Amino acid sequence: MKQRLELQVLDIQRETEVILNWRSFATLHNLPIDVVMGIANAILKLSRYVQTKLVNTAKVCVDSISIVGYGGMAKLLAKTFANEKYRVIITGRDYEKAQKISKEIGVEFNDIEKALHESDVVIIALPSEAFRDGYVETIASLLKDKLVMDILSAKAKLFKYIEDLSEEYSFRYISTHPLFGPYTPPYGEKVVLIPSKTGFNSIKFAECLWRSIGVEPVIATLEEHEKAMALVQVLTHFILIAYRDFVEQKASEFKIDLNKFATATFRDVQSVIYRLRKIENVVKEIGEENIYSQHIKNDFLNHLMVYTKKYSR
Repeated sequence: MKQRLELQVLDIQRETEVILNWRSFATLHNLPIDVVMGIANAILKLSRYVQTKLVNTAKVCVDSISIVGYGGMAKLLAKTFANEKYRVIITGRDYEKAQKISKEIGVEFNDIEKALHESDVVIIALPSEAFRDGYVETIASLLKDKLVMDILSAKAKLFKYIEDLSEEYSFRYISTHPLFGPYTPPYGEKVVLIPSKTGFNSIKFAECLWRSIGVEPVIATLEEHEKAMALVQVLTHFILIAYRDFVEQKASEFKIDLNKFATATFRDVQSVIYRLRKIENVVKEIGEENIYSQHIKNDFLNHLMVYTKKYSR
């Protein structure tokens, strides 16, 4: 039905309604909310995963996928593709690190030259520094005729650079942004695909590849992505971290153990904040790299001042 109506798999408004129905059900029958919500969210996530895979009618022909990097996202993607029976090779400039991680998650490893030679698809799961310090350029000649995807959250400052490399070294470049972190199972989640000039002809293939692991692709332009992430990531992180610091400071001043008084909503917020704490370096990089970051923060602070005056009378 969603395919026929050209709807996306994830319908946030409908899922919110379903979750509220489950909460009402749990309250009515005196069931523990946290347990019931865990079950409801697991069913919804599994449902999105199944729906996304069902949409994927085309067969994906890939000999192997090389993942360049050793961080949390590199490990998560390697494991996810391997679980779907793809041949996955972990590689990078540190052979020993690649070997250690490959053994940890049960995939292959190899040096960068051999790994890229054997792969059809290359996912560069490296921070922006690896592009700026010239490392990616040193391996660009090994990427000829391959589909190459980065997973950078903020792309505006590096997209053109990688696009130029793809033209010079004859590889196909599609910039991707998985809309989930290393501590979120990707099944039933989304990934943004931003085709460059060299990647347009491979966009259908890339969509099928991500759908095959149960991740729903969203096609966007670079500008759409950066503006959306300024709101979805930069502003959300900014608000939550400012809130965290303020609450911790005040709790210390008041000498209050907030865990004793935590509501269900407070626990939900603290859970998100805890995840952000574990990826604080990534959060900081996203805030610094997004070109709309300062503009959106300033606009929000101005809005907050107006809002405060309006409702403090």
